[in-house]
Amino acid sequence: MYIKFSATINQISKEYFFGLLFIILFNLSGYSQNNIPEYDELSVEMNVPDLGTIEIPIAIKGQNAYIPVNELFNYLKIKNEETNNGFQGFIIHPDSTYTINPSEKKITYKNTDFELSEEDFIQSPTTFYLKSNLYGKIFNLNTTFSFRSLTVNLKTDKELPVIKEMRLKKLRENVNRVRGIVNPDTVIQRNHPFFKAGSLDWGIVTTQQSEFENDNRFNLGLGTVFLGGETNLLLNYSTRLPFDSRNQFYQWRYVDNKSKLFKQITAGRIFTRATSSLFAPVSGVQVSNSPFQNRRSFGTYTLSDYTDPRWTVELYVNNILVEFTQADASGFYTFNVPLMYGNTAVRLKFYGPYGEERIEERIINIPYNFVPKNELEYTLTAGIVENNDLDRFSRVNINYGLNNSITLGGGAEYFSAVTDNRVMPFINSSIKIAPNLLFTGEFMYGVKSEGFLSYRTFGNIQVDLNYIKYDEDQTAINFNYLEERKLSFSTPIRTKNFSLFSRFSVNQIVMPNTEFTTAQLLLSGAIMGVGTNLTTYGIYNDRVKQPTIYTSFSQNYRLPGKFLFSPQIQYDFSRNQFNNIIMELERPVLNKGFVNIAYENNMLRNAHIFEIGLRYAFNFAQTSATSRLSNQNNSFVQSARGSLMLDDNTRYVANSNRSAVSKAAVSIIPFLDFNTNGKRDPMEPSVSGLDIKNTMGNLSTNNDGTVLRITELQPYIKIVLEIDPNSLDNIAWKVRNEKIEILTLPNQFQEIEVPVEVLGEIAGMVYLKDENQLQGQGRITINILDERGRLVKSILSEGDGYFTYLGLSPGKYTAVIDPIQMQKIGYEASESIDFEIEVDEYGDIVDDLKFTLTTNQ
Repeated sequence: MYIKFSATINQISKEYFFGLLFIILFNLSGYSQNNIPEYDELSVEMNVPDLGTIEIPIAIKGQNAYIPVNELFNYLKIKNEETNNGFQGFIIHPDSTYTINPSEKKITYKNTDFELSEEDFIQSPTTFYLKSNLYGKIFNLNTTFSFRSLTVNLKTDKELPVIKEMRLKKLRENVNRVRGIVNPDTVIQRNHPFFKAGSLDWGIVTTQQSEFENDNRFNLGLGTVFLGGETNLLLNYSTRLPFDSRNQFYQWRYVDNKSKLFKQITAGRIFTRATSSLFAPVSGVQVSNSPFQNRRSFGTYTLSDYTDPRWTVELYVNNILVEFTQADASGFYTFNVPLMYGNTAVRLKFYGPYGEERIEERIINIPYNFVPKNELEYTLTAGIVENNDLDRFSRVNINYGLNNSITLGGGAEYFSAVTDNRVMPFINSSIKIAPNLLFTGEFMYGVKSEGFLSYRTFGNIQVDLNYIKYDEDQTAINFNYLEERKLSFSTPIRTKNFSLFSRFSVNQIVMPNTEFTTAQLLLSGAIMGVGTNLTTYGIYNDRVKQPTIYTSFSQNYRLPGKFLFSPQIQYDFSRNQFNNIIMELERPVLNKGFVNIAYENNMLRNAHIFEIGLRYAFNFAQTSATSRLSNQNNSFVQSARGSLMLDDNTRYVANSNRSAVSKAAVSIIPFLDFNTNGKRDPMEPSVSGLDIKNTMGNLSTNNDGTVLRITELQPYIKIVLEIDPNSLDNIAWKVRNEKIEILTLPNQFQEIEVPVEVLGEIAGMVYLKDENQLQGQGRITINILDERGRLVKSILSEGDGYFTYLGLSPGKYTAVIDPIQMQKIGYEASESIDFEIEVDEYGDIVDDLKFTLTTNQ
């Protein structure tokens, strides 16, 4: 009995155990099915043509990917609104409407219904997901998901709103770039210091000769700021000539383009644009309301001339360097000068290959002077001509823009050296007859009448006609011309093997007893890669029987071994003989140096000249030494020139081998802005490693990289410096304002402080609690509020409930789950969490934020 009872008990225990185990497993299975989702939420990358890559959440169920409608349409800028039944909106055109109704399992697009099955969508508590292939089937937004790379690719023939917006944005940016319009983040206001030490130019040229007196020349340029204006002083001294004030330059200039009454005031040496012959500089005052910076260019004006062979020529338009070129082997150079609305003053500066620098500046008055519609510009000039008689000179010039194609002007000029009619009134006009046909004319009472017509085709063929009629009794212009006639025809010639600039010009001068005619045919460019210049001159005087005709031919050959060979010959057809033969060989040495050997045979002077020279460019100076041996004279020339510029912001003296007077410079100082006040406080350290995206001028840094200096900038122009935020070493460092606008000012380093904010990072988890079980909940919005309760940032938790954000400035904050979202999905969240981001050089981290969600019963 005992054994039987025992067996019965054991049998009952086994049945009870397996039954209990079955019930537990059944309940766990039911709990798992009711509480564990049948899909996984995660974030992947989505590639969109012409837009790039973004991060987007998706849901994975089996082998299918589901994309959230709201997030995708928001990114593509597709109109969508949440309704009580789902979503509605339109794609691109208001007639292309759609509605998405999850409860009825239906999508309506362009009045066509699409039925949805249970497998076509996923409705989570926070997000509506649609199967990825349905975007292409219904909306023609073809999406493909790759399980291997976890990426989504989107392709469509539609011009999506986000792509159209980006295209229009780029178009506007290009238009603004052409117009010079920028949208900076920060504008550095201009200051007006009473005095500021600035720059210094220096130069020395010494010459020793066997047959002539030795010569030592010194030039010194000082550039400062005085009474808020640019002040320049250029001194020149030669041991062979007495010190003369007429060979010196001094000028004070104040520029304010925002002023309505006057925009430029100049005192000292002034550029008069005089019609009268002035053979000495003028010292006085000039006032004008013409803006200093260039206005929009509406055309070009061909400017060409000669200087010494291979000299560098700089072109300045309204004191702004717009282009530079190197003269060819014969000394010829050409520019296409941009014609601006307003006063266009053109200057040329010349720099020789051996450190030579021509102090004089060639002032060229372009005959056209256009002013924008309904604007009036004036220029008042008064001064003393520094000749022996100290003659007085004054001029007033007024121009009015009748429209953008016609400008009318007039004024008067006074010169005390004129014997009769010292006051000379004049009228002028500039007319744009057609887009490429310009005319200008001027009549000055008792002096001259002048007309100038220029036509340029779309193929850059240009024809210029100029006629001047002088009054027979005028004494303002110091020559006895009666008429002057000029014709110029220029055109580019381009083929597969050569590219040339060609010009044919004729100039005829009529004097009381004779006529003088000159003609020139010029070809300059490259033939088979060889720089070539061929210029033929013809000179005719009615008093001689035969004209004088001669040709100059020069080339530059680049030979192996970095040699440059430059031959030049001149042949006189009138005498049937060669006038001159020059051969020069040059080669670079020591990275920054050049050595040259040359020979010249001048048949007209019966001179044989041998030359050897060396020039080297140091960082602080350009130096050269040249020896010329001749059967008539031996000479030895040494030269050096450079500049210094004081950065009083950082107590640093910068040196350069180029001119610094009248140039602008900036010093950029990035620093850690702990208190986010935008100003550098004593305890805030400098930051190294910051880079500038756009390059202009000459960029350099100090030894530890905490100060960036940009020198050799043109003055009185607005520039926008673009900071590269990715150049900083620490991810927690952030430059808020990446585009900084500043008006460049001459003869000084302008200080630009760049605040770098140190940002804090937060991280945490969002859990969903159900039946005492915790699991991560994605797609939950966490709001970050500052001390005043203002929203700073909204963060979305990832699929596993994790959230993170880097970008909080030091201070006290509150993190709270979005109550509106909780109300929509029927959840309750735990209380808000207060935390503090502390000041730290490398950024503070708070990573213990935790929230718990429960079902709202």
